[in-house]
Amino acid sequence: MAFYKRKEISGGIGYTTIIDKKFKTNKVEIRFITELDPKTAAANAMAVGIIGSSSSRYRNISELTAKLNSLYGANINISISKRADNQILSIGTSTINNKYAFDGEDINGEVLDILLDCVFSPNAASGEFDQEPFQFRRKDLLDTIDAEINNKRGYAVMQAQKSIYKGESSANSSYGTKEEAEAVTPASAYSAYNRLLKEAQIEIYYVGQSEDIAAEEKIIKAFSKVERAPVICRFKNISPLKAEVCRCGERLDVNQCKMVMAFKSDYENTYALKLVSTLFGETPISKLFANVREKLSLCYYCASGYNEFKGTMIVDCGIEEANIEKTENEIMNQLKAMQESNFTDDELENGLLSLENALRGVGDTTNSLVNWYFSHFIKNDIVDPQTEIKRYRSVTRQQIAEAAKSFELDTVYVMRGEE
Repeated sequence: MAFYKRKEISGGIGYTTIIDKKFKTNKVEIRFITELDPKTAAANAMAVGIIGSSSSRYRNISELTAKLNSLYGANINISISKRADNQILSIGTSTINNKYAFDGEDINGEVLDILLDCVFSPNAASGEFDQEPFQFRRKDLLDTIDAEINNKRGYAVMQAQKSIYKGESSANSSYGTKEEAEAVTPASAYSAYNRLLKEAQIEIYYVGQSEDIAAEEKIIKAFSKVERAPVICRFKNISPLKAEVCRCGERLDVNQCKMVMAFKSDYENTYALKLVSTLFGETPISKLFANVREKLSLCYYCASGYNEFKGTMIVDCGIEEANIEKTENEIMNQLKAMQESNFTDDELENGLLSLENALRGVGDTTNSLVNWYFSHFIKNDIVDPQTEIKRYRSVTRQQIAEAAKSFELDTVYVMRGEE
């Protein structure tokens, strides 16, 4: 497995080195972590989008892309996501390793300089971003939000989360709402950029064949100049179970109804809880797929997913309106089977093999390594995938049943077609 080392370089800023000799590319990624606040989510997304597509030297996406293409097809990418109650805003580069460049060119160093220019010398003046990159990213953000709405399966889950996590930051979209995005200005986006540099928790990742001391020193020097007042984020924040099951929904122009059911648990063994979700609805041989979808033909799809940071298992399915009640009842029946340890040894073994297969894929790409170690950093539990596999293997049938019993129904959201 890859070599891993993390150190604090200043207040609320960590620098992680991940070394794996099989990679022919280098990756540097900067992650800004801040509370997912509906008042700032869209502005934060805009800010990181703008610095990921321009700088004072390369003033728009065309100039920046042309320069990166000349460096053996290097790229700068951004991503916006949420983890528990936090917004994760990432900007990173990917380049070929210097040893594969002609004439000893320092491709890695040059691309890193471009990335740091984007972050610390943005295309801005007089307290606001330049109009050209701002308008480009504004349209991109609005298109992304519209795409969320057009994907009705994802949209149903997103709408359900507003009720599942009512009063919690997790209820919000990582991109903000369309109204919030439309209200962002070049000045408010620039203010968000400065706030992220000052207050966000920052995790920086370097992945390559070998350590790059020059890159590390360059990054540390750049970030040491920033005046910081970091707000350290909390990740594990179990969502409280509602006193009564919340039943909600809406009617939209859809032919296929969507139902989302949320179950909550404060059971401490997260490995047992993940195995419950795996056997329940995460594989083609799970109880939801084999029984609710295949055997009884009650839905077009039916799957579950577990969020350990919120202690929530979410089941979503696509169904005919006439089958809504039947499907809900059968999903509850399948959970009861899990609670009564009514699953075969083959089902358990296949579930474990499914998890193992996913874990063995960690390290196939530089991005998978960054995601792996970031996830375990925020859990304060740095382990390799092999250790994780052993932990799943140590979970007993009794623990799985106990974990299943701990899940209680919290929310049922239904999206129906228009009358």
